Amino acid sequence: MTDRFTPRPRTSTSGWVVFSGTMLLLASLANLIYGITLLVNDEWVVLAVDELIWFDLTTVGIVALVFAALQFFVAMGVFNGDLWARVLGITFAALNALTQMAFISLYAEWSWLLLAVDLLIIYGLSVHGDEVAEF
Repeated sequence: MTDRFTPRPRTSTSGWVVFSGTMLLLASLANLIYGITLLVNDEWVVLAVDELIWFDLTTVGIVALVFAALQFFVAMGVFNGDLWARVLGITFAALNALTQMAFISLYAEWSWLLLAVDLLIIYGLSVHGDEVAEF
């Protein structure tokens, strides 16, 4: 017999969790494409003179590929409802938000858009992250 204080298993997942996981998957795909582009032909990426970037673009491409793989596994963990994935998802979104602030002088519209998406991911995972269906 169950009483009114015993929580029932969740039968649905919060839309915020689905949104956050989906955005992490899309960010993973974008980083994958960006990393491959920088490895294949780093002259496709246009940088302005005297900007914040002082790395070799091939190195940035490798870092983007590693970050893409990590984001993919974190997104799978978010869909599964794992706590470690929520923590890493918030951390990756915060790091990406800081990165977008650094690139805001190069691609202002894109950086503002991604900054807003990162803040929504942080909100979704921190407030609604535990609202995952239990099967």
